[in-house]
Amino acid sequence: MHELSVCQALLLQVADIAMNRGASVVSRITIEVGPLSGVEPALLASAFAILRGRGCAAQALLSIETPAVTICCLRCDAHSRVEPNRLVCAVCGDFRTRLVSGDELRLRRVELQAPEALPASAN
Repeated sequence: MHELSVCQALLLQVADIAMNRGASVVSRITIEVGPLSGVEPALLASAFAILRGRGCAAQALLSIETPAVTICCLRCDAHSRVEPNRLVCAVCGDFRTRLVSGDELRLRRVELQAPEALPASAN
Protein backbone atom coordinates (compact mmCIF):
# COMPACT_ATOMS: atom_id res chain seq x y z
CA MET A 1 0.00 0.00 0.00
CA HIS A 2 2.07 2.93 -1.29
CA GLU A 3 -0.67 5.33 -0.16
CA LEU A 4 1.08 5.40 3.25
CA SER A 5 4.27 6.82 1.74
CA VAL A 6 2.27 9.22 -0.44
CA CYS A 7 0.44 10.43 2.68
CA GLN A 8 3.69 10.81 4.62
CA ALA A 9 5.09 13.01 1.85
CA LEU A 10 1.85 15.01 1.76
CA LEU A 11 1.92 15.63 5.51
CA LEU A 12 5.58 16.70 5.37
CA GLN A 13 4.76 19.16 2.60
CA VAL A 14 1.76 20.52 4.53
CA ALA A 15 3.82 20.89 7.73
CA ASP A 16 6.48 22.80 5.77
CA ILE A 17 3.82 25.12 4.31
CA ALA A 18 2.34 25.74 7.76
CA MET A 19 5.75 26.44 9.30
CA ASN A 20 6.73 28.85 6.50
CA ARG A 21 3.49 30.76 7.01
CA GLY A 22 3.80 30.87 10.81
CA ALA A 23 0.74 28.68 11.41
CA SER A 24 0.63 25.84 13.90
CA VAL A 25 -2.76 24.42 12.93
CA VAL A 26 -4.00 23.11 9.58
CA SER A 27 -7.79 22.98 9.31
CA ARG A 28 -8.27 21.49 5.83
CA ILE A 29 -6.17 19.88 3.12
CA THR A 30 -7.57 19.58 -0.40
CA ILE A 31 -5.93 17.24 -2.88
CA GLU A 32 -6.69 16.13 -6.41
CA VAL A 33 -6.40 12.41 -7.16
CA GLY A 34 -7.00 11.44 -10.77
CA PRO A 35 -8.45 8.03 -11.60
CA LEU A 36 -5.24 7.16 -13.49
CA SER A 37 -2.83 8.45 -10.80
CA GLY A 38 -2.19 4.99 -9.36
CA VAL A 39 -3.44 6.13 -5.95
CA GLU A 40 -6.63 4.80 -4.41
CA PRO A 41 -8.51 7.70 -2.73
CA ALA A 42 -10.11 5.51 -0.02
CA LEU A 43 -6.72 4.05 0.96
CA LEU A 44 -5.17 7.51 0.97
CA ALA A 45 -7.95 8.76 3.28
CA SER A 46 -7.32 5.78 5.61
CA ALA A 47 -3.59 6.49 5.63
CA PHE A 48 -4.30 10.14 6.42
CA ALA A 49 -6.45 9.15 9.42
CA ILE A 50 -3.59 7.01 10.73
CA LEU A 51 -0.63 9.30 10.02
CA ARG A 52 -1.87 12.80 10.82
CA GLY A 53 -1.11 12.05 14.48
CA ARG A 54 -0.31 14.90 16.79
CA GLY A 55 1.25 17.23 14.24
CA CYS A 56 -0.16 20.46 12.86
CA ALA A 57 -2.70 18.49 10.77
CA ALA A 58 -4.00 16.40 13.69
CA GLN A 59 -7.50 17.87 13.42
CA ALA A 60 -7.45 18.67 9.68
CA LEU A 61 -10.12 17.51 7.29
CA LEU A 62 -8.95 15.86 4.09
CA SER A 63 -10.92 16.71 0.95
CA ILE A 64 -10.23 14.58 -2.11
CA GLU A 65 -11.30 15.88 -5.53
CA THR A 66 -11.41 13.54 -8.52
CA PRO A 67 -10.88 15.20 -11.91
CA ALA A 68 -12.35 13.70 -15.07
CA VAL A 69 -10.18 11.75 -17.49
CA THR A 70 -9.75 13.90 -20.59
CA ILE A 71 -7.93 12.97 -23.79
CA CYS A 72 -6.93 14.73 -26.98
CA CYS A 73 -7.26 12.79 -30.23
CA LEU A 74 -4.10 12.74 -32.32
CA ARG A 75 -6.18 12.21 -35.47
CA CYS A 76 -8.99 14.80 -35.24
CA ASP A 77 -7.60 16.98 -32.38
CA ALA A 78 -10.89 16.72 -30.42
CA HIS A 79 -10.86 16.80 -26.61
CA SER A 80 -13.10 14.21 -24.95
CA ARG A 81 -14.02 13.19 -21.43
CA VAL A 82 -13.72 9.43 -21.29
CA GLU A 83 -13.86 6.51 -18.89
CA PRO A 84 -10.51 5.58 -17.31
CA ASN A 85 -10.52 2.20 -19.06
CA ARG A 86 -11.56 3.52 -22.50
CA LEU A 87 -9.12 6.11 -23.83
CA VAL A 88 -10.74 6.29 -27.27
CA CYS A 89 -11.77 9.51 -29.03
CA ALA A 90 -15.48 10.18 -28.47
CA VAL A 91 -15.69 12.05 -31.81
CA CYS A 92 -13.96 9.82 -34.37
CA GLY A 93 -13.33 6.62 -32.37
CA ASP A 94 -9.58 6.60 -32.95
CA PHE A 95 -7.42 4.95 -30.30
CA ARG A 96 -4.41 7.23 -30.88
CA THR A 97 -4.94 9.73 -28.09
CA ARG A 98 -2.94 11.78 -25.61
CA LEU A 99 -3.94 12.04 -21.97
CA VAL A 100 -4.75 15.64 -20.99
CA SER A 101 -5.98 15.07 -17.44
CA GLY A 102 -6.85 12.27 -15.08
CA ASP A 103 -3.44 11.18 -13.82
CA GLU A 104 -2.95 14.05 -11.36
CA LEU A 105 -1.87 13.71 -7.77
CA ARG A 106 -1.77 17.30 -6.64
CA LEU A 107 -1.98 19.31 -3.44
CA ARG A 108 -4.61 21.93 -4.30
CA ARG A 109 -5.15 23.88 -1.10
CA VAL A 110 -4.07 24.06 2.53
CA GLU A 111 -6.25 26.02 4.95
CA LEU A 112 -4.32 27.30 7.95
CA GLN A 113 -5.36 28.87 11.20
CA ALA A 114 -3.29 31.94 11.89
CA PRO A 115 -1.90 32.30 15.40
CA GLU A 116 -3.77 34.64 17.72
CA ALA A 117 -2.47 38.20 17.51
CA LEU A 118 -0.77 39.45 20.65
CA PRO A 119 -2.62 42.35 22.32
CA ALA A 120 -1.06 45.76 21.78
CA SER A 121 0.93 47.04 24.74
CA ALA A 122 -0.72 49.74 26.80
CA ASN A 123 2.15 52.25 26.75
